[in-house]
Amino acid sequence: MSVEKQRVIKASVNLLKSYLQKMLVIHLEKSEQHLFDAIDSKKIDAATGDIKVLQKASLYIPSLYIDSVIKNLSSFSASSNPTVGEAFASSVETEDWSGLQLLGTDEIEGQLLIDGYIANCESELADVLYALARRIEFVSGTDELKASKNPFGPAILLKTYVELLKGESFSKQAHNILCESFSQEVLTNLGDVLGEINEVFVQAGILPTLPKPKIKNTNAAVKRAAQSFANEKVVHTNHEQAPVREQPITTAKVSMAEIDPALYTGLVEMAQVYRSQQGDRMVSDGLTVSGQQLPTTELVDTLTHLQKEGAVEGIDIAESVRLKIGERIQVDGQRQPYAEQDDTLIDVVAMFFDVILQDRQLPDTVRAMIAQLQIPILKVAMIDKEFFAKKSHPARKFLNAMSQAGLGVSEKNRQIRSAVFEKMEELVERVLMEFDNDVEIFAELNEEFDVFMEQQQRQIDVIEERSRKVTKSTEQLELTKRQAAYEIALRLNGKSVPEFIQLFLDDAWKDVLVLALLRREREPQETQKCIEVIDRLVVSVVEPADDAARELIIEGLARLLKDIKVGLENISYDFHQSIPFFKELESWHKQLLVMRVGEQDNIPVAEKVVMVEVNEDLCDNLEEDLLQELESKKAQMPNDKFSKLASKIDVGDWVEYTGEDGGVLRAKLSWKSSVTMQCLFVNDCGVKAMDISLDDLAEAFRQKRVTIIGQERAPLVDRVLAGMKSLMTSKSAEPGLA
Repeated sequence: MSVEKQRVIKASVNLLKSYLQKMLVIHLEKSEQHLFDAIDSKKIDAATGDIKVLQKASLYIPSLYIDSVIKNLSSFSASSNPTVGEAFASSVETEDWSGLQLLGTDEIEGQLLIDGYIANCESELADVLYALARRIEFVSGTDELKASKNPFGPAILLKTYVELLKGESFSKQAHNILCESFSQEVLTNLGDVLGEINEVFVQAGILPTLPKPKIKNTNAAVKRAAQSFANEKVVHTNHEQAPVREQPITTAKVSMAEIDPALYTGLVEMAQVYRSQQGDRMVSDGLTVSGQQLPTTELVDTLTHLQKEGAVEGIDIAESVRLKIGERIQVDGQRQPYAEQDDTLIDVVAMFFDVILQDRQLPDTVRAMIAQLQIPILKVAMIDKEFFAKKSHPARKFLNAMSQAGLGVSEKNRQIRSAVFEKMEELVERVLMEFDNDVEIFAELNEEFDVFMEQQQRQIDVIEERSRKVTKSTEQLELTKRQAAYEIALRLNGKSVPEFIQLFLDDAWKDVLVLALLRREREPQETQKCIEVIDRLVVSVVEPADDAARELIIEGLARLLKDIKVGLENISYDFHQSIPFFKELESWHKQLLVMRVGEQDNIPVAEKVVMVEVNEDLCDNLEEDLLQELESKKAQMPNDKFSKLASKIDVGDWVEYTGEDGGVLRAKLSWKSSVTMQCLFVNDCGVKAMDISLDDLAEAFRQKRVTIIGQERAPLVDRVLAGMKSLMTSKSAEPGLA
């Protein structure tokens, strides 16, 4: 397959991928709500299980699904002569009814539902599916592409999704709800994106005379992507491949507006500083300069050729752009002189990207990616003299957006091809392939990237919130256990009780109280009942003050024992484990509460009962107790810069650390407990990466296992220009850079 056809397919894949990423988030959120709405009181356990499975699967199903869908398209793009059975094969065999009689009734009904969803969608989208299928046939060289084999069609999309669901333990009802929701949210709205994909084929000249109406596409970025195939080294595809011949790049008139004198003075000084620091070997091309001045238009043409060659052959970011230009324009070791502004800008932009490569806020892989844009940015600086003057310049905003999105990228998640990193690669490649001299391409790509990141951020926020909820729930459980222990200690404090009572309260009844505390918003009375049981139990095992008190205790024993058993049943406490406790309690009560002299000889008494004196230094309330413990932990941390760094770390700050496999990873602080000093870090997808205490984090800083990156508090270009200023040896006449 030619490079042009591959680019058509890649542009189409990117459109479909962006659409699926957006709609899958909506589909899964609505499916979870549908499962909640469909809960039947008689089948509440099964329904709850389905919801838990969906919540867990939602973390990975979107990426797995999109990878599966794109696998067919990728195999098509990689194959020189794909067949329908190979390039467009789904993981599900379609229209194979040979074994239908062996299927169960549920499976037949499920298949009929799926076929119904597909048929409805194919009917609604008949025109655009027909046009798209004919163009795919033309590109692939196949005679006929059935609707069931169309990689962009509803059959492949839905059946691939159904295959993924088979790997999850959903009930039949949940499976049907998910399929119906997928049909409503993903398939029903498929028409617009298929229209955009069809337009990409049309703009690339693939079957321009197809007797079907064109779908209007208002996406300027898509039109530009498609038009580039016809502008640059494009051979319109036909059944007989014509020899490829390179078309000259036509360059529109380049604006020659002069840079503001005050700004230009600063740029000249920067160029001089760069040359003095780098030496002649780095800033000279070693050629003899003679003849007439090289027009800026011709220099921009040369840069465009270098830019597009680099896009195809790869870019060596360590190689000097000045040397590349010289090698291209030289004749027998001689070249024409550059205009003074052009000569200055070559070195200023080189200095600009040198500073980017030293920006430690950015991961290495993102710095290398952005560094590929040196030639396009040099062209921008030559064409549009406001690049260094205006913070709102489209190219500056594009660089800033790449930097912000790539802050959390690490080597590991780069290797697993995260959606954000892939989109960044795609946009950089499009700049390299499509940018000639119209800087508005950066505005269009910015707009496209903003929409993409908004969709991605919505999904990341959902996953990150789930990660926070899990960690907060874990902490809440620990705090609830602490509160239960505090309530028990408060009621035992200052008293002497049998040891078996203390053990029972600490080991068994604490769990009963924890459950009641967790349910206190729904059943507030249960917590009070559990605490009252503690009070009554303690009173019953302490020597009564008088006969009246003894009588009162004896009257309440039956109810006390019943309440204890009910509480233990609530936590499914093993009945056999509770028998020894009740025997000891009965024996102690008989010994302690004997009413008349002489009866004691006939009552079996507890032997060798160990009494426990409980005297603890308790605070007035749990909050004060926890605060004192927190302050104590902080006081025990070494008083050094690493402890201060850990204490001052803010939510949103990024850190870099070494994973178990030795790889360098990045994570963002998502939540910091004010009670337990626990810190939750998530990766760039919102998934939990680390759950670490503040003192352990300080120790990790100390041992250099973790380094803080911080937040991107200033845009990339602003940071770079500030870095360039700091390299100036003279403090006078600093450039008025925006």
